[in-house]
Amino acid sequence: MKKRILSAVPVWLVFAGCLSGQQAAIREEKQVIKTYPFSGPNPSPTRPIRGGLGQRIYPYYAFDDLSAAGADQTWNVVRMENPYIEAFILPAEGGKLMGAVEKSTGNAFIYYNHVLKFRNISMRGPWTSGGIEPNFGIIGHAPSTASPVDYLVRKNPDGSVSCFVGSMDLPSRTQWRVQYTIPADKAYVEERSLWYNPQPLNQSYYVWMNVAEKVGQDLEVILPGNAYIGHNYGVPSQPWPTSRDGRDLSWYKNHANTEDGSFFVHGALSDFSGGYWHDSDFGYGHWALHEDVPGQKLFRWSLSRAGAIWENLLTDSDGQYFEHQTGRLLDQSDTGFFAPYSADHWQELYFPYKKIGPMVKATPYGALNVRRDGDRLVVSFCALQKIDEKLVVRAGGKEIFSDRIVLKPMEVYEKKVPASVKKGDLRVEVGDKLSYTDDPNDGVLARPLTFRNYDTASVEGLYQSAERDDRERNYESALTKYLSCLEREPMHVRALTRVAEIYCRRAEYKKGLEYARKALDYVMYDPDANYIYGILSRRMGSLVDAKETLGWAARSMQYRSSAYSELGGIYVMEGNLERAQVYLKRSLEYDANNVRTYEVLATVYRLLKQPRKAQETLAKILEIDPLDHLARFEQYLLEPGPGTLNTFKSMIRTELPHETYLEIAVYYSNLRLEGDALRVLAVAPEQATIRYWQAYLLREKSPAESRQALEKAAALSPYLVFPFREESIPVFQWAAAARPGDWKATYYLGLIYWGLRRGEDAMKMLEALGDRPDYAPAYISRAFLERDANSGKAQQDYERAYAIDRKDWRTWYHLASFYTTKGTHDKALSLAVEAARQFPNEDAIKVLVARAYLNNGRYPDCNSVLATATILPFEGQSDIHTLFVQCLVSQAMADMKKGRYDQAVEGLERSREYPERLGTGAPPDPDFRIQDYLLMFCYQESGAPAKAAEARARIDAYASRRSLGSVDAQKKQVDDWYRTTFRAQAELNALQELSRLVGGAGRRRGE
Repeated sequence: MKKRILSAVPVWLVFAGCLSGQQAAIREEKQVIKTYPFSGPNPSPTRPIRGGLGQRIYPYYAFDDLSAAGADQTWNVVRMENPYIEAFILPAEGGKLMGAVEKSTGNAFIYYNHVLKFRNISMRGPWTSGGIEPNFGIIGHAPSTASPVDYLVRKNPDGSVSCFVGSMDLPSRTQWRVQYTIPADKAYVEERSLWYNPQPLNQSYYVWMNVAEKVGQDLEVILPGNAYIGHNYGVPSQPWPTSRDGRDLSWYKNHANTEDGSFFVHGALSDFSGGYWHDSDFGYGHWALHEDVPGQKLFRWSLSRAGAIWENLLTDSDGQYFEHQTGRLLDQSDTGFFAPYSADHWQELYFPYKKIGPMVKATPYGALNVRRDGDRLVVSFCALQKIDEKLVVRAGGKEIFSDRIVLKPMEVYEKKVPASVKKGDLRVEVGDKLSYTDDPNDGVLARPLTFRNYDTASVEGLYQSAERDDRERNYESALTKYLSCLEREPMHVRALTRVAEIYCRRAEYKKGLEYARKALDYVMYDPDANYIYGILSRRMGSLVDAKETLGWAARSMQYRSSAYSELGGIYVMEGNLERAQVYLKRSLEYDANNVRTYEVLATVYRLLKQPRKAQETLAKILEIDPLDHLARFEQYLLEPGPGTLNTFKSMIRTELPHETYLEIAVYYSNLRLEGDALRVLAVAPEQATIRYWQAYLLREKSPAESRQALEKAAALSPYLVFPFREESIPVFQWAAAARPGDWKATYYLGLIYWGLRRGEDAMKMLEALGDRPDYAPAYISRAFLERDANSGKAQQDYERAYAIDRKDWRTWYHLASFYTTKGTHDKALSLAVEAARQFPNEDAIKVLVARAYLNNGRYPDCNSVLATATILPFEGQSDIHTLFVQCLVSQAMADMKKGRYDQAVEGLERSREYPERLGTGAPPDPDFRIQDYLLMFCYQESGAPAKAAEARARIDAYASRRSLGSVDAQKKQVDDWYRTTFRAQAELNALQELSRLVGGAGRRRGE
């Protein structure tokens, strides 16, 4: 399906019209794209999310409803092109580059999915395949991947065109940006990334660019390295590209009979990677300095139906894809620390090449292939930009051939050189632009690359394990492990400082200071201890101690820029702007990209009434980050008026714009510039947290206005209001005290505590709500937190939520699910059946009622529901297929007990099916041992020994294929179970017991 352009944007946004000569063009246009939309934001943040993501991505909320039906929808698309390539960017879908095409062939060198089929794959649910997807923060498809981000289009002085996209990652409050550029005269898309941490604490560091490419039996991927590892560090690295069983894994066709796979290839120093479709004589490539982007990953869906179903789930007609991902670390199970106030930036190139075969080397100038053809060398080069260079071929260091190559972008050179060169002696040079050798040891690393799970038996192993949790935002687990370190080694200074930082992150400043004090007491000059002591002291208002300890921290290169930046901020708080300048300038001497320091310095210049210096500083900020909203607000404060205000407001285009205003207001508040904070809030959108902050900042300056703002805040709906900043704690504490009857302020305070992992404090706040809220999610949120400790109260809260709002299917679902966990299956069934009548199209309700029928022994009814259900799955989901199997096997067991073996056999055979409408396709080698054991008994009981022997043989064959060894002992245990206890057990209990005896049976996926 081709996208239809409805209308172009006004002429002033179209920077180049026709492409004559060496030109690049960029424009925004309206395109009609068939879209399978998503909806249903979940208003209960404490609801458990798979993978334990809830608190790690709070305040983002999940979306529960995805559509199986598509319809045309108009989208704003940024089109970029030059005479050689074109690319399309969708700012409203996470800033994704949708796809890129090489013009002479019409082939996509970045997979171009022409529909938007949102499916449950990302952290928040909705995700689409195709293009380049930026992921910053923690492992997974980022929270912003399906939502609008900020963007800016620009034509550059050198004739190139750029589209900047970016947003704030709310949990870390870091800012990420991606600049996509198409040069006027080069055949590649340049991607420049900027990510900076404007916060005084370490944040999680995880960056991967997810690039989609089309699969094919003719596809050969090029990932330099000699080993790969998956996500599980318990499994050691495996050889690449030739596997231990002799398969060349660089060919897609050699991945048959396996499940979904991730291959993180490593072991070589290389700047390029890519792939080649041999039948099309066309390839794609990626280039970046190895030091910048060492990570490379191949992910492909299983070639069985287990993975193949995702082709139809994610596209209509563009075919299956795989992911060629690139990252800042070597594996996605690794996360680093993002240092305070630091900024990272790097460059990546994505390019097409053609008619040369799979490249053996690439640079920004072109892609090279060299292959042997009998006693000849075939040297091929596809140019990515104009090139006029001498090509030299050497054997053992001696020149054996040379030629001049003069090419334009995407032109191809090929020469057959009569030569027989010993493997390892060949070198090909294209001027100083590219050098290749066929030495198999070239670039191979001797250093160890050991991916490990740390042994916590040692103190160091325990500390490293804690730090890994810390980097991944698993702060509760990290804190427990750090404290265990300190039990075993009380003066473990690194653990002391990490504990102090976690308590600072939780806004438990006094506790944090105790641990920082212990560290300083033991090692007086330790930079980590001094830095965190200074941060905690500033938070507690002890500015003298803060300045002194930050001064010591600044002696370390690790903290020099960030500590000076903090000192500059403290002097702004004290009104000593001249002294503030000194430290802010020092900060920039050691980190010229410290955006937060520039922002504070611009504010200082404005306060000192030095507008020229302020404007120069703001220009520098916007040079580093053209999407910096605080810089544009400072421009408005320098030159107040409708024009500058509109410029500021019009650039805020993210999914949650109020958070941008709040972040700027908090910045000013932290500098004790409450007047500036109020000016931000005055122009912010109407939203509850905005108004509470406004009321708080006005409480002394204008009590009447404060009361008015507080009343307005309390009157606003709490729907999807999720405060999360630690700076908001005193705001809501004050509001709760000022309006004791307002339950919302207390509720919001509880949510902040929950997001900060202060579970007890969160529970106290939510308990204090009593039965005042008239808002169902408040009760559901409380129920999730109390259900383990007090199931009775949790039940009351689920029931209150259900009584308040029966129009939301979630209140039915949560209550019925709770009844199920408590074993009151009759209540769960009654509720689920009625919910199915009220919400017949909700997937979660379909599964709920089917499971309720199963738990009540009503197997035909369970089967009836599943027989007509169509479920959109999440990635890796198999529980609905398991439910399908449980239903049919349980019915078969019931038939067996009554001697109805023919019916039992029929049900058991059906249970071997994989109805793909339930969201799971058949893996390459399903485990049917449970069915085969039961079939064996059925055939034995019904006098069909030959068929019983066939079932037994299938069990043996599966064990042999999986190297499970002899199953004689297992067969005896299963036979004893069947003869002694089977008939007395309820069917689900019997199935559970049989699964235990078989050991791993019921695992539906392949290897």
